[in-house]
Amino acid sequence: MNHRLLRAVLTLALSAMALSLSGVSVAAAASAKEKEFNLDERKQKQPWLWETSRRQKIPPVKNARWPLSPEDRFILHRLEEAALPPAPAADDRTWLRRVHFAITGLPPSREEIRAFLSDTKPQARERVVDRLLASPHFGERWARHWMDVMRYAETHGSEGDPAIPQAWRYRDYLVRALNADVPYYQLVREQVAGDLLEKPRVDGGVNESALGIGQLRMVLHGFSPTDSLDELVTFTDNQIDTVSKAFLGLTVSCARCHDHKFDAITQADFTALYGIFSSTRPALIDVNVPERQKLHLDRIAALKRELRASLAAQWLGSVDAAVTALRAWTPDPKKQDGPLAAWVRLSKKAPEPWAAEWAKLKAQDAERARRLEAFRAQAAVVRWDLRGDDYKAWTADGAGLAGGPSAAGDFTLNVEGDAAVSAILPAGVYSNLTTDRHRALLASPRFTSEGGKLWIRLRGEKARARYVVQNYPRTGTIHYKAEVTSETDTWVSWPLDYWSGDRMHLEISTLADPPLEGADRGRSWFGASEILYARDGALTPPSGQPSLVRLDDAADAAALAERYTEALRRAIEEWRDGKLDDDGADFLTAFVRLGFLPNKAADLPLVQDYRRLEKEIPDPTRAPGVLEGSASDAPLFVRGNPKTPAQVVPRRFLEAIDPTPYAPAPGRSGRRELAESLTASGNPFVDRVIVNRLWQHLFGRGIVATPDNFGRLGELPTHPELLDDLARRFRENNGSLKSMIRFLATSRAFRLDSHPSVEAAAADPQNLLLSHYSSRRLEAEAIRDGILALTGKLDLAAGGPAVDGGAYRRSVYVRVVRNNLDPFLSAFDFPVPSACRGRRDSTNVPAQSLGLLNDPTVARWADDWARRHATLDPDAAVSRMFLEAYGRGPGPTERELAKAHVAEAGLKSLALALLNTKEFIYVR
Repeated sequence: MNHRLLRAVLTLALSAMALSLSGVSVAAAASAKEKEFNLDERKQKQPWLWETSRRQKIPPVKNARWPLSPEDRFILHRLEEAALPPAPAADDRTWLRRVHFAITGLPPSREEIRAFLSDTKPQARERVVDRLLASPHFGERWARHWMDVMRYAETHGSEGDPAIPQAWRYRDYLVRALNADVPYYQLVREQVAGDLLEKPRVDGGVNESALGIGQLRMVLHGFSPTDSLDELVTFTDNQIDTVSKAFLGLTVSCARCHDHKFDAITQADFTALYGIFSSTRPALIDVNVPERQKLHLDRIAALKRELRASLAAQWLGSVDAAVTALRAWTPDPKKQDGPLAAWVRLSKKAPEPWAAEWAKLKAQDAERARRLEAFRAQAAVVRWDLRGDDYKAWTADGAGLAGGPSAAGDFTLNVEGDAAVSAILPAGVYSNLTTDRHRALLASPRFTSEGGKLWIRLRGEKARARYVVQNYPRTGTIHYKAEVTSETDTWVSWPLDYWSGDRMHLEISTLADPPLEGADRGRSWFGASEILYARDGALTPPSGQPSLVRLDDAADAAALAERYTEALRRAIEEWRDGKLDDDGADFLTAFVRLGFLPNKAADLPLVQDYRRLEKEIPDPTRAPGVLEGSASDAPLFVRGNPKTPAQVVPRRFLEAIDPTPYAPAPGRSGRRELAESLTASGNPFVDRVIVNRLWQHLFGRGIVATPDNFGRLGELPTHPELLDDLARRFRENNGSLKSMIRFLATSRAFRLDSHPSVEAAAADPQNLLLSHYSSRRLEAEAIRDGILALTGKLDLAAGGPAVDGGAYRRSVYVRVVRNNLDPFLSAFDFPVPSACRGRRDSTNVPAQSLGLLNDPTVARWADDWARRHATLDPDAAVSRMFLEAYGRGPGPTERELAKAHVAEAGLKSLALALLNTKEFIYVR
């Protein structure tokens, strides 16, 4: 080879290698200008999609008698263009079974079949559709469709597979909303920002709208990830992916690392949405309306003010008796600190060592005060005093925190038992000032870890505290929590060196109310006052309580008793006048808890009033959700790596639709604004996507066959004008799902037989032109529910916690445990709930027949079915079983074969045989 040519080739090769190593190909470099992302050009590649839908001109047809609705004309027009005849109408029995499964997911009963076949009046089919739409089982059927889209699950997966607390409430919310025909636009708003709506839907004292955000919690979570930022990006990506596919039919998450390769979606679009969703925090929320959450708060507060004045008067008259009781008291010798420690340690001492012991106590108190002052004064990353204005920067959720911080001297009452007052409290934030049944969660602003050590001062009953790294809701190997049960303040601490550089916040909650891993074990409360995040953690706070802080000097036991008398009288007066300090609160509490002061509930009518009111306070209605807190715009991630941030992108909607940045209120994520963008009439996707989903569930295939992807990698619509016309009709009808389903289910297209003509089978084997109804296998739930309906034991109770797959409840109520999905449903393509799944697989595999034939649960159900007909003669039993299974009677040959089988193997065997047929698990 010519040396000059060889040098040129090597130069080109080395240049190509260098470009390749830098992540840029030679071809990309040569055509970079050509391939530069252009939003308008991308939109022009799918002009029909990015323009708002509009009513279409109804096309002409030759056979004007065939259409029953304008939409039928769109279908017939295309068939006539292709010279394909539509199939004849399906027979009544076939249509009835089809429409029953489509709308309620249950087969028609013998009585329903008989009633329909005997109804000879006009519009008999319309009446059936109306009856089914009015059935409570409509919501159960269509909620399950939507649960696929929102990747509904009741656990988070990964190691331990922790439960998503109260996840079933989101499922029941869907059922109720669909049965009530809540407008779709309202449902969209609720599932993005239902907790933030100015006028939420309320039913039975529950904020129904707030239940919608439960879908934001249906994400996967790893176990104690070492890279919590990556975990945050992963589950936020999943939220964006689900919302964008569900409501827009767009794959926005494909733009996490770069501009979308095919659609008019920029990386900045992903980042804008990331800023919205990452500005929320996983939480367990109370969906009781505010009036229920705050029931009796004001009345009990007023009652306590009155009680304080009454008790103070009684106690002032009982000071001498209280000190007399102190003199007779036999203390616990192990209690060597606190307000009564001086009496414990000195009251029995001889005069000789008295002065030395007193001096020792004073020195201990002084050393404790010095250590506490030094601890508080040390260099800190951040510190908060929740007794003052610092509290305002925190996020408080729950009726237990409705009053904010309280000054020293507030007090709690026992809800049962002989004692009335439980404690006089130092200044702080307490969740139990009204009742310890109130829920409470207190979360700090976000801060950046710089190593060192974090300290929280807490007291409570089964109080929970944890640090939260990058919104990760679980605890684990390196994500610590603390559970505190202490009547006095306790310092809880964690080292944070591992998390240097990570964004984090603190959460303090009642036992049942962390976002995950809470325990609803009755009453719980917490009190918090100080948080100090020390840079090096070398200094520690002192433990215990001071001993002499309220006492003047005393030289002997008699003088000490007098000092206690003076201190107690002064403390009661300060309490009465609202001037008590923290040490005074602990001092007074010591006398109350030991029974030295009058404190019998039976002698205090106000306490009886309190207990009556406390019993009327409703328990929280907990549900999965999110909280607003420390909201901010997010930086664009270079090549999708969150550790290489670039420019900050303001929170907004997709640029191709509306590039205007949101201006949410401080601390607000922007979810409320996003909900409005999603449902705006100028959004070209929202109507098309939902109408396409409805069409798919009725006809087996969407007008766009990829319901979660309307982009360039998705399928083109088979009837774009029909889709647009339906979308516009849907918008004009205020997003009524039931009205659209009725419109489609009463069409001529839905009535067609499932057998194509010879011409259609040859020219359109996939039935894209809808010349006939497409036979398809039932979904897993419809198969299982169909079997249960045959047993006569189907439990049609609505709602409530999930059940095992062997129960007789409808399949929508079977628990969805990510690491242990129901095997029967899984055999029939129940979706793995990890991502939006608007279209299920429909396989035909041996495991399905094996399950129907050999599954012990199916065998039990078959036996139940057979027993229902055991008293009938074989001929009548065969007739009934065929009618119940297929909606028709047996043919002559079928009847004889079935009777022979019963004679040989029994009715249970026949039941299993009937279940193991295509006719049972298919609609046609």
